[in-house]
Parts: sequence; structure tokens; C-alpha cells
Amino acid sequence: MISYCIACFRPTYCRKLIDQLVAKTTVRYEILVWINLRDPSFEDFLADRIESGAPIRVLGRTPENSGMSAYPVLFAAAKFEMIVQIDDDVVCVSPLIAERAREIFDRFPQVGMLTADVWQDELTTGARPPIEQYQEISREFGLYDGPIDGWFAIYRKTSLTAIGSLRIGRYHAIGCEIKARLQSIGQKGFLCTRIKVFHVIGPQYASHFGMLDFEIGKYAAVGRQELVRWYEEERPKLRPAGELARRVEQIQASLSAAP
Repeated sequence: MISYCIACFRPTYCRKLIDQLVAKTTVRYEILVWINLRDPSFEDFLADRIESGAPIRVLGRTPENSGMSAYPVLFAAAKFEMIVQIDDDVVCVSPLIAERAREIFDRFPQVGMLTADVWQDELTTGARPPIEQYQEISREFGLYDGPIDGWFAIYRKTSLTAIGSLRIGRYHAIGCEIKARLQSIGQKGFLCTRIKVFHVIGPQYASHFGMLDFEIGKYAAVGRQELVRWYEEERPKLRPAGELARRVEQIQASLSAAP
């Protein structure tokens, strides 16, 4: 029923993501992984989950990091009717993802893409702009029109086929491109508040997961100096470890209940 696609560059987060998908998916599914680094411990983690029965397939390895360019390969290999593009820094998801997406796709034939809503508080935007920038389309189904990307985007397989091949560079807003190309063939991409994820954006939560320096280095390498400044400026203001741990536990508990 649903194929999850992940290009993994940050295994600290990705381990949590995969365990969430395994624990919370209650329909037929598969997890397709492309590994963008050399990490024997992550390979061992995947092998352990596969041995335990998780339907994980590793489709490729580019230790030099091919970034976003792995996603078209993952999409093409997906065997189920719904295909999910997931950033590897999503660490928690709400339940009933496939069921809710299937209901919306059945009810709204013109919708070819759903992007999950994100956890937001004073420490993170989750990469989503303020909800005031969106137009409500359906309160019943939690659909909003506005800026979306592929932090956790669910596509109809037929819609991806209809827009043709994707030529993706190393770092690319693939979700934005897919939304635009869907619009060109008369289909819609919406934010969906009935599906929610914890997308680790921001220095405070990055520090909780031990990823602050890693993220600063990554953003510096791709020229995102505004993010480097944000992360560096927050370093002296980091919340106590205990407070951040409690916050993360609260987020996980909140997302475990269906929105």
C-alpha cells in the first residue's frame, strides 16, 4: 500500500525514523533506503531490522553523498500505490499515515501530493512557514494550500509517473518541483494537518540529538550561511539537556496520538 523512500546522510536521525515507520505502520509497506555515507554501524542497524522482519531494501550506496539525486531511483523502485519522500531528519511520525492519505486521495481525485504538517514551537519551525500563509481547502480533511516541500511528502504513484523523469542535483527542493509539475497537469499538492511529523530543524533540538556541529558543517558546505549563523548564534543559549529531553518526550507522546 505505501512505499517509504529515504536518502540517508544522518543515521543518528534515520535510525529513529525507521523505527517509527516500523512501529506505526499498520498496512502493507516497504522502506527503501539509499545510503549517502559510509557507516558500518548504520549498516548493522539495517541488517538487524531486516533480520527482525522489517521490509527494508537498500537500493544503493554513494559514500561521497549524492544528496537528493537518489530519490528518482527510489521512486522508480517503489512497488506500492503511494510513495513517500522523507527527509532523513524526521525522527517521529503520527500513526495512520497510509490510511489517512488513502482516504484523501480517494475523496479528492485532483490531489496528487500531500505534505505532512510539522511540530512547531518556539524552538523549531519544522521548515514550515506560518499557517497564516496557507489557504484552508478542507477543514474536515485538514488540507491547506501554500508552500510545501518534501520533508514528508506522500505522492500517488500514478502522479509521479505522469510528470515524467526528474533530474535532481545534489541539493534540490524536489518536493517544490514536484508540486509545480503536478500543477502543470492539473493536479494539486496540499499541506495535510491530519498527518504530522517531528522534523528536526533548529539548533536547540539538533543539540539534544548530538547533531549541532554536524548540521553546522553540512549547512556551511552547501552555502546556507543564514542557517549557519542561526545555529552558531544559538550555541551559547542552548537549553539545559534535561529540559530538551523532556520536550522531546512530550513531542513524541503528542505525535503518538492521531492529529
